[in-house]
Amino acid sequence: MTLQRNKLALVTGAAQGIGFAISERLVDIGYSVAMLDHHPSVIESAKLLARKNDAAKAYLLDLSDLQSIRSLESLIGESFKDLSVLVNNAGISPKHQGKKRLFVDIPLDEWQRVIDINLTANFLITQICLVPMMKNKQGRVINITSQAARTRTPIPGAHYAASKAAIAGYTRILAGEIASLDITVNCIAPGRIESKMTQEVGDSVNTELAKSIPMGRLGKPQDVAGVVEFLVSDNASYLTGVTIDVNGGNFMA
Repeated sequence: MTLQRNKLALVTGAAQGIGFAISERLVDIGYSVAMLDHHPSVIESAKLLARKNDAAKAYLLDLSDLQSIRSLESLIGESFKDLSVLVNNAGISPKHQGKKRLFVDIPLDEWQRVIDINLTANFLITQICLVPMMKNKQGRVINITSQAARTRTPIPGAHYAASKAAIAGYTRILAGEIASLDITVNCIAPGRIESKMTQEVGDSVNTELAKSIPMGRLGKPQDVAGVVEFLVSDNASYLTGVTIDVNGGNFMA
């Protein structure tokens, strides 16, 4: 694969887990990576990757704050004009004592916070990032959705599933609208992936869930990062508006 030395990739929720693995993979194949997260630990995460070729930088961004999102271009600075890849990875899935709330028990403020962070922030960031992509007539938008957007799953709440399904829906519309500009828009729908989020339910739950997966294990963040590497490559240049499932065979569409 041709290294993209002068191209910028932006990854949200990049401090750890899937977001960190994606950032690392993009650095490895030559991108400069803007790692965005609300948690200050993203600074140390970027330092780890910067040791490779000084190609990763951390930016603090609160996805629940519209003003923070709207300052994205000025936050990144001059290199924003070279933006080539956007990976919308950030998202929340509230748990209470390690369990989801039932649909009838979800309070409106919790519903709204999930929609604001998982969906509305995703929408706004994509709009902002499409400006340089459309000007340059090339780009890759990759939305990390979820198996919960594709089928019933027992762990996430209805607000999480609704937000992820909505992202998959807008992905198809946007992909058709900008395909002629050589900008592709695709989704990756991970199943159960080892992460801080999945650890919230406890080891016993994850052990039982792993037994139901044909491959017999939870996925690793690198399993998702590998699909991102494919989607940003020339090999995926004719692929747009699709959702790629990464779940060890647990859901087969």
